[in-house]
Amino acid sequence: MRSNEETQLPPETDVRVPPGAATSLSETAYRRLEEAIVTLSLRPGAVLTEAQLIDLVGVGRTPVREALIRLAQQGLVDILPRKGVVVTGINAIDIMAALDAREVLERLIASDAAKRASPRERIVIIEKARAMRVAAEAGDANAYMRLDKELDAAVAAAARSPYATRAVEPLQALIRRAWYYFEREDDLVPAAGHHVAFAQALATEDPAAASAASDALMQHLRAGLLATLGRD
Repeated sequence: MRSNEETQLPPETDVRVPPGAATSLSETAYRRLEEAIVTLSLRPGAVLTEAQLIDLVGVGRTPVREALIRLAQQGLVDILPRKGVVVTGINAIDIMAALDAREVLERLIASDAAKRASPRERIVIIEKARAMRVAAEAGDANAYMRLDKELDAAVAAAARSPYATRAVEPLQALIRRAWYYFEREDDLVPAAGHHVAFAQALATEDPAAASAASDALMQHLRAGLLATLGRD
């Protein structure tokens, strides 16, 4: 990798694209970079140039810059003016603090989703959770984590609570990243079971049951990460 003196971002030279296309490309860049960071393909502490990131995601400079701003707001990267981008580190204190905040938000979102989800949305949520269990039983961690993200999105859509879901999204990404970082692959099947139980509780249209199942899932995540930290 080139030194910081060689990583100065080049001047903006993008060709203009229609607004709708720009939004789509920005979302594509964000999703590809977020997955690379969460799955540790881009390791904590890695220093990258804008050119390297453009090559990685396969879109132009403007969508990549927009994606980086979003990732920086979520705490996944630090942007160094005229130098490049640093993938942020991971530490146990941040993870536990994120879990504290996430538990409260997830409880609210689960309750709202239980009250507001349509019959079709409830079916989709159960299908996603069951697909996670299949991926877990097959030992396919990447498929499991993609489905986990899809399940979170399905629950968020059903909840119709935009402020809570926007607030919880970066916390979800941080915890997924910690899951990879602390090598929690042995937890796939037990965690999948908690997700299925959560989906089933949400499908009952009982906000209290959905909230309790959400709490149980968060507590399982917390216990697993604490156990891992204790071994380290």
